[in-house]
Amino acid sequence: CMDDLVKHCVASLFITLAGYAALSQQAALARVAGAVGCAAAAGAVKEAADASNLWPWCPYVSCAADTLDLIADAVGIWLACALLLIWRLFSARHGRTYLAIAPVAATEEPDGAI
Repeated sequence: CMDDLVKHCVASLFITLAGYAALSQQAALARVAGAVGCAAAAGAVKEAADASNLWPWCPYVSCAADTLDLIADAVGIWLACALLLIWRLFSARHGRTYLAIAPVAATEEPDGAI
């Protein structure tokens, strides 16, 4: 059903963004890779659990694994990556570094040092 696909998409989008935020001390590419991996793993585990009827409510509700759910997860991850890219481009254009690692402050040389 379309409602379930939207839930998968939105959940994957938020998991990706949360993963990116949680990895704030890493380089940008590592943050994206970690966030994408986290969201993809969450979607795969959820579908594997559906296929195995591991959820406690499965006897009462259909818990069939669905390829479309995985596609919706991928769309949510893609949308999150697109939002992060747009944010980085906007931030860089305006001199902001919200999504980048703050540069290490240069240490000053003592007077008379060569």
